[in-house]
Amino acid sequence: MRLFGIAANMLSMKFCKLVFLISLGYGKGDYKNGAGLLLFFFYILVGIVLATVLAIVAGIFEYYEIHVFKFYKYFGRLSESKIKILTESFPYYNKLKDDEKIIFNKRIHHFLINKKFVSNDVEVTEEMKVLIAATAMQILFGLEPYYLSHFHNIHITLKENIETLSSKSRDVYISWPSFEKGLHSVTDGYNPGLKILATALNLEQQLNKNSVRMFHAKKHKELNRLYKTQAEKYIASGKSKYNDYKQVDRKEYFAVAVEYFFERPEHFYTNEPEMYMALSKLLRQDPLGNFIYKRQ
Repeated sequence: MRLFGIAANMLSMKFCKLVFLISLGYGKGDYKNGAGLLLFFFYILVGIVLATVLAIVAGIFEYYEIHVFKFYKYFGRLSESKIKILTESFPYYNKLKDDEKIIFNKRIHHFLINKKFVSNDVEVTEEMKVLIAATAMQILFGLEPYYLSHFHNIHITLKENIETLSSKSRDVYISWPSFEKGLHSVTDGYNPGLKILATALNLEQQLNKNSVRMFHAKKHKELNRLYKTQAEKYIASGKSKYNDYKQVDRKEYFAVAVEYFFERPEHFYTNEPEMYMALSKLLRQDPLGNFIYKRQ
């Protein structure tokens, strides 16, 4: 994305220098009738327009998380083999309407183009890529498309208890055995994939200037307020391992809330209706089906 911005700056500087030299070459006769001067300003104007267009295009590409050298790939469709994986192994997908599936497919296709999947101890399969992409897209499906542009690589490993994320790194680490186990049941409250990718999204919001469109600020603030109230009550009860709310890992709570929201919505709503509704409004989704949000 920065390529267009750099090109625009180089173009404007080099173009002006070139135009100035060319205009000088027209000689005294041209300047007498003003033709050389007019040509000089014409080239300057063309250079400014080109630089402006490149800057606009660069901004559009960055906003929509489009990689310049992969531009042509975005016009493709999700393959039938990938759709089959979703149909057979991703229950969330089968609950979507036909028109929603088309949108979901496009988002997965975009995510797969943008990310590099690597591993040092297991062969990365198409199934792994599709299911990880689908989990990321599930969380934000009610919102504008967003593809975790801060994180470039997704490392898949067979190891358990790995350090999954760091604000200093652009990599997401996923333990495939844990991820796969979380997909086997959608009602047991255990889904490490949702938890890891929700943490990544929460970090993304802090690290990427374009992520402001990801979550509505007021709704996110309301969710944080409710959580703070609940956390302080729990700490005051003496049951918490924390002594003060400042010690609480807020990224962790958001991830757990998202995991709980999709895995056990009935239990979540029964025990924490305000919190459930705050998260539902933030993500613009309702797993219970009581509310329908207009897609953004």
